[in-house]
Amino acid sequence: MPLYYQDDYVTLYHGDCLTEHREWLAADVLVTDPPYGSQGVAGSYGKRKMNKATGKRDRLGHVIAGDTTTASPDTVLAGWGDKPTVCFGTPRLPDPPGEWSDRLIWDKVEPGMNGGPFRYTHENIFLRGEGWTRTSASSYSILRFPRSDGMGNEERSQHPHRKPVGLMEALIGAAREGVIADPFAGSGSTLVAAKNLGRQVIGVELSEEYCEIIAKRCSQDLLDLGWTA
Repeated sequence: MPLYYQDDYVTLYHGDCLTEHREWLAADVLVTDPPYGSQGVAGSYGKRKMNKATGKRDRLGHVIAGDTTTASPDTVLAGWGDKPTVCFGTPRLPDPPGEWSDRLIWDKVEPGMNGGPFRYTHENIFLRGEGWTRTSASSYSILRFPRSDGMGNEERSQHPHRKPVGLMEALIGAAREGVIADPFAGSGSTLVAAKNLGRQVIGVELSEEYCEIIAKRCSQDLLDLGWTA
């Protein structure tokens, strides 16, 4: 599958980061929110759509490719090695494999879509590698960014693991110089944040639907400070 979008900062490929597009491995810093392997976990997410026949919103099923296991992100992390890495994870499942020098918390302020007896208002962020710099946006281990900050209803429905662009800017802004890689680009908050900061970024996304969303976001002339992830 070909190059999907490119501008002065962003290069986006549509395809499988493990087999079709390996250009991301030449980058300097990995910043990614991979599939968590949460499909099948009680209360896991899924898109909903209005059923005209019943007048109810029916669940369409899980929308993240490869989310039945952690095989894809585990392979990516193993191939990337000990170079600078930011990797998101859910507190409901085991940590990503490997040694991590820092474990941060994203305080979402409001609950996510998980079910069960408790509504989680946080996610884990794992860091390793060298060259991290303390900034005013990343001085503390708890990063507080409202999950739906700046989003309307349409934006809320675009991706179940959306991340605020401001959160991604805080993480990328603390990273060493060089090209950012996100082999699980989702709806593109890592790519938008890197572009906002004037950083080169390479993204790979398996879903053409999400590639289209990313391309539209990255082609905007104005800074995108609060869309989905």
